[in-house]
Amino acid sequence: MTSKHVRAWLAVVLLAISAGGLHAEPPPPMAIGFYTPVIRDIPRKDVEVSLRFWIEEMARSMKLTYKPVRFYDDFASLRRDFLDGEINFMVATAMGIVQYVPASAIADGFSGYKLADDHLVLVVRRESGIRTPADLAGKRVGLLDGDELSHIYLETLLMQAKGKLDWSRLGPISYEQRSSKLTHRLFFGQDDAALINRSGYEAALALNPQIGQKLQILDDYSFKSRSPHIGLFSTSISPEHRELIIQGGLSLNDTVRGQQVLEIYHADRMVRTPVSDLEPYWELLKTHRALKAASVTKRDKR
Repeated sequence: MTSKHVRAWLAVVLLAISAGGLHAEPPPPMAIGFYTPVIRDIPRKDVEVSLRFWIEEMARSMKLTYKPVRFYDDFASLRRDFLDGEINFMVATAMGIVQYVPASAIADGFSGYKLADDHLVLVVRRESGIRTPADLAGKRVGLLDGDELSHIYLETLLMQAKGKLDWSRLGPISYEQRSSKLTHRLFFGQDDAALINRSGYEAALALNPQIGQKLQILDDYSFKSRSPHIGLFSTSISPEHRELIIQGGLSLNDTVRGQQVLEIYHADRMVRTPVSDLEPYWELLKTHRALKAASVTKRDKR
């Protein structure tokens, strides 16, 4: 072996040792931030207890460290702590992330999802005469309180129908924390239309089949996405460490205790959630901004 070959071989060995050393570094403490509108249908105490239990189990089995979970009622605080590194994994509404968090700051993660897609659907009273968003003029509309997607999507539908944004054309707006509450308002004639998560509507329908006789989903005006919420890492966590933690999260699917935790979250399975799951939300926001800009331009020309 020539001296040149020896030097090359030594270089390869040193690189391998260096890479192995880097890979052997333990991951940083997992610091989770939870945006509370995600868990609007679940008692917060149940979430706090189950989440603490799950993290302790995962940390012990995978030799991970962690910080106490932080809960956020406003997205501004969540965004600040995520970008400042106070938290490195967030569970939040997909629309909120798209609106307020730079794409360069987020990386693939995992989350508990239902097997069926949980679309945001426009539900109306059959006797209301509402067939398209244009028919919402003067009608009573229900929305999920503090839900970024409902607000942006309704504005987009109104601008597409009328060419301008004018909330005053609607009747009174009501807000509820849960889709089931909005479904009941429709059923009892308190609202004419509402934007509701399909899972919440179907849960109410299962308890009271008469709901299907009075209400209907306008499928053409559903916002289709994998889920209204998502769990994503900060890009400050290395790909190797992200994968290690994701594997720990997915392990919930394979244990009795894990299934119990998923039941609390009304989820069927823990799944990988790539950043690409946000594509429909980016497209919606792009459409919304273009329509709003066109609406302002038309108004200024008058």
